[in-house]
Amino acid sequence: MEIGLVVDAACDLPPAFMAERGVEVLPIGIRLGERYVQDVRDPEQTAAFYRQRLDRRTELHAQSQALEPEQIEATLLARWASRYDHLVCMTITSARSPIYAHTTRAVLAAGTRARDQRRAEGLPLRWGATVINSRSMFAGQAVLAWEAVRLREAGAPLTELELRLRSLADSIHAYLVTDDLYFVLHRAARKGDRSVNWASYALGNLLDVKPILHCHRDNTGPVAKARGFEAGVRRVFDNVLAEARRGLDVPCVCISYAGALDRLEQMAGFAALRAELEAAGHTVLVSQMSTTGAVNVGVGSLCVAFAALQHRFS
Repeated sequence: MEIGLVVDAACDLPPAFMAERGVEVLPIGIRLGERYVQDVRDPEQTAAFYRQRLDRRTELHAQSQALEPEQIEATLLARWASRYDHLVCMTITSARSPIYAHTTRAVLAAGTRARDQRRAEGLPLRWGATVINSRSMFAGQAVLAWEAVRLREAGAPLTELELRLRSLADSIHAYLVTDDLYFVLHRAARKGDRSVNWASYALGNLLDVKPILHCHRDNTGPVAKARGFEAGVRRVFDNVLAEARRGLDVPCVCISYAGALDRLEQMAGFAALRAELEAAGHTVLVSQMSTTGAVNVGVGSLCVAFAALQHRFS
């Protein structure tokens, strides 16, 4: 059985990793002013978004838009129904986006047409798809996808792969530190996020206090505060290292930054974090944050994720 792995464009896997390991991307629509584009995790498109500063610090300038079920169904049929016998689609948390619901509806509708298409092409008629809610976002989605790739390459049966991914989703912790709270207050709030209110926004601007946001099992909220962006990032790095020393559920840590990656490389603690993790045998995946992520949480945001069932922030 040929298993296809699909992530939506909010998943912050490095594009080179996705290309090399055969991970497919479900687009997400982006409105930038009067322009409409699709985020497909194209590295040149993403880099241009940051380099050309295409976003604006106004609430209504940019918005991410999930494809409608009919659009997703058409994408499944055109791109993957003939190539794969079964699709495993991993989506951003269902609490912040309708992508999970839309993809589930698309999969249910696509079955008969997919089999008709395969019959016409002389392929086996058996075809199916599974939709898994990652219960996380951005770098957190990438942790789940990394494990899916590992299992597929190890030859895991489909049922084992599905059970493992559904279980692992409950263990993923994604931490977000944003450089400008404006975007979380105005943009992410439109997606149901209430991590930052007017009081914390005003305090943050006055005293440069940054909340450290935590996404776990579909819930997002602040777990700590730091005086300044760099201090918040360092505290997240310290927690990642502490958890890695205790033992992660999968040997992978994913990091995404909404901007040029050379700034990430220069952040205090990053080099030491990467060196210790890699020395311990962990994979460290670093990526620019998707355009989808950036328009919701703002340029300059950092997301770090790993899987550890018993983790508690300290």
